[in-house]
Amino acid sequence: MNGYSHEQMLADLRAIAGPAQHVSLDREQLARVAGVMRRRLAVDDFHLRRDDSDLAPADLLHFSLIVGVHNFLIWRRLPVDRIEPWSLYVNGELRYGAPAIYACHLRALRQGKDILNADYLAGMTLADMEDYYRDERTGEVTLQLIPERRAKYNEVGRVLKRKFQGSFLTLLEEADGWLFRDDGRGIGQRLAVDFPVAYGDWPFCKLVMVTLGSLYHSRDRLVPEGSPHRRLIELRDPENLEVGADYYRPFFLYRVGVLRISESMKARLRKRELVERDGPMEREYRAWTILATRALAEHLGLAPYTLANETWAMGFMRCRPCHIGVSEQEVPCDYRAQCRGYSQETSLMDALWPLVETTNY
Repeated sequence: MNGYSHEQMLADLRAIAGPAQHVSLDREQLARVAGVMRRRLAVDDFHLRRDDSDLAPADLLHFSLIVGVHNFLIWRRLPVDRIEPWSLYVNGELRYGAPAIYACHLRALRQGKDILNADYLAGMTLADMEDYYRDERTGEVTLQLIPERRAKYNEVGRVLKRKFQGSFLTLLEEADGWLFRDDGRGIGQRLAVDFPVAYGDWPFCKLVMVTLGSLYHSRDRLVPEGSPHRRLIELRDPENLEVGADYYRPFFLYRVGVLRISESMKARLRKRELVERDGPMEREYRAWTILATRALAEHLGLAPYTLANETWAMGFMRCRPCHIGVSEQEVPCDYRAQCRGYSQETSLMDALWPLVETTNY
């Protein structure tokens, strides 16, 4: 497991990004965008709703590492090739995107589905998984890759029983607050190696980084000081937390111009065509998403994880509905004067986030 170090992760990402044909970094634009970002980081104006459970801290940590494996492919294709975030009625409300996924997890708890129990996870059937994501109004299941979501939960249950006494708390205790350790027993390393179906995805580790980054960022709210479990998520090496290599972050980064994309990639994004999973184009924009955000963070003198919310929420909440001529009231955006897509290369405004049939992000 020693090969799964943070240094090796960055080396592997740079090996992908260095000879990339479809994606590159625009350092001059990065400096301009960083100037806007520096001002914005002091104010959270996204007003993202947080649906917290009433679980005790120990159960909440265990729960978060279980449900984190489903944080992927949360969009769907509608008629006339219209793409939008996946949505459903859950808990009596219409919810969209990642918040809709999380609402389904909370519904499962409320309905008595024993998802904190490793035996239950290991034995979940396809019917169980379909019911988990069923729309309360239509009775339909429209979320993609339901069998693959079941496979992730099944693996989590099996591995927790076999290696970690049925609980992610054991893994966290053994890691002792380290994301990466010299002996390979850090939280990120164990998730990537011991749960290859659920967490895998080396060297990008999107689900690992987003799950742990969210817990670390929200630790004051979720696991308050004084809780005996606070030390489990009070990371000793938070500087090694990277942002998730997903689809909304590169969407924001190439719209605003920090990342430059090839004409062939732009044409694919404008046509809403699928990008090949594990192909060169996908690997390039994912590697550059992490490295470009790290470069932004270095320019600002910050750790990469501090830019996670800004880079994701800009893509999800601002870039997605933005169009030429949009009013500031409809889509407020401090980057608009610097945005390459809005101000210079307007064809980028027709380019959507990259569409990949993947279980990784």
